[in-house]
Amino acid sequence: MKNQRYCPPPGFLLPPPTNVRPLPHISDFEHILRSYPWSKKTTIAIKASVGGKSVYEYAHRAGEEETGNMYDTKIRIASVTKLFTVLAVLLSKPQIGWEDLITKFVPGLEEEPYAEVTIGALAGQTSGLGRFGYVGDLALIPGFSPAQLGLPNVTHKLPGCDIYPGGEVCSKPQVLDMFNDPAYHPTSPNSGPLYSNIAYNLLGMALEHVHSKSYEQIIQELIFDPIGMKDSSYETPSKADGILPQSGDRWFAAPFSNFNPSGGIWSTPNDMLLFLEALQSHKLLSATQTRKWLQPSSLLPSLHQLVGAPWEIFRPTDVEVAVPRPIDLYTKAGGVAGYSSHAVLVPEYNIALTIHAAGDDATRAVQDLLPLVAKPLIAHVDEEVRAQVHHNYAGTYVSSDGMKRMILMVDDGPGLWVKNAVMNGVNILPILASMQSLSASNAFARMYPTNIDSKTSEKESWSMMLDREKEGSERGFAEQECGSWNWGDPARYAGQPLDRVVFLMREGRATGLGMVAWGTAANDILHREV
Repeated sequence: MKNQRYCPPPGFLLPPPTNVRPLPHISDFEHILRSYPWSKKTTIAIKASVGGKSVYEYAHRAGEEETGNMYDTKIRIASVTKLFTVLAVLLSKPQIGWEDLITKFVPGLEEEPYAEVTIGALAGQTSGLGRFGYVGDLALIPGFSPAQLGLPNVTHKLPGCDIYPGGEVCSKPQVLDMFNDPAYHPTSPNSGPLYSNIAYNLLGMALEHVHSKSYEQIIQELIFDPIGMKDSSYETPSKADGILPQSGDRWFAAPFSNFNPSGGIWSTPNDMLLFLEALQSHKLLSATQTRKWLQPSSLLPSLHQLVGAPWEIFRPTDVEVAVPRPIDLYTKAGGVAGYSSHAVLVPEYNIALTIHAAGDDATRAVQDLLPLVAKPLIAHVDEEVRAQVHHNYAGTYVSSDGMKRMILMVDDGPGLWVKNAVMNGVNILPILASMQSLSASNAFARMYPTNIDSKTSEKESWSMMLDREKEGSERGFAEQECGSWNWGDPARYAGQPLDRVVFLMREGRATGLGMVAWGTAANDILHREV
């Protein structure tokens, strides 16, 4: 990766694209697929869109040479279900608040152990609860010998329910008994994240309490029906509708029952893409609520991963884009024996991506497919974005009296390069640089779409930030020299920000611009030369 010379502000470098051309192909995709040991024995289905427009799809059934129509076939999405559970919680305001204690919604849950466990902590994997509860307990697995691990013989008997999908289902009192057992109590809530499935069981119970309906009916009414997800449910499909295990396969195709809020949904690639596009278009949540939901809630030891609720946020730096930088992928993975899925949003590029697999190596397949598909897809859309911005915004803007002029270009840096900015005959960039204790002799600036909510209006609001080129070795301890989030709105004149730029738009193209503090946004527009 090249040295990152620039320190752009948080947010998008350029506006999300519209009407992106389909990704023509992924180089050597078929050859690469055949190199993986799982390729012949794994069914896969991939779909991607940009701004709701399909740009890529690929499907292959295990054992078949030709790609098959997998896009309306049901596959278990496992823990991707957690996205639906959290979304249902967010759609249940004000009955359920993010900072409400879970004891408010689960009668019989002991107060003391859960006195600090909030809805947000459960959703963000910081509740302190363990992973599974009774599920997979070695003491209940037939044929397991405690001696092989040097374990003592069991001195008390577990109820024997909820130990695996399809087995005996715990009753509600038995579920409460488990959560109230000190062996399963949460530890150190709101410390580091620990992946917990039973945390989502509690969220499902909270939803049932406030809606007085089954969890499955709540998801149907709040999400499936409004979006039009007609092929998604918690019921195991028939062999005609879904990918199911063959004789001898040990896949988890049975109902998840109490674990439905954690991983019980069956869905199709088409339905899952519809779901992600509904999040992008704010069909159920507003833009502000969606952005808040996408915020990370916990850090991890890796510089490239963060934890959300329940987002698994990846920040790869090896994607071939024009401006090398971390690219934020908001993902949720799901996997049980025989099935694996990945749901991905890339807000900066308006990308929605779903990957599904079925087979003994489904989880490995999805992990391998994510970078194999996401990297060329993002690189393709990045090229489209820069071409669109060049067409829609770049050029020379001049006032009617010729005393104000700006030249904007798409170069190899972030945002729009402000090559020249003259207001009332004054070259303003060196003056602004001196005011910010920067070099006036080499003053350049860039424009960024910092108010992305204005994208669909006739007046788009951007911000102009002075360049502070920093080679990798000059960024200082913990990159303190790149504190760009602290550089916006540096000065005002008569109440108006000097960095605010307004583009006048017509049918998606800029026809003029105004610098707010200079009054040009109101009466003396700089018109774009054609």
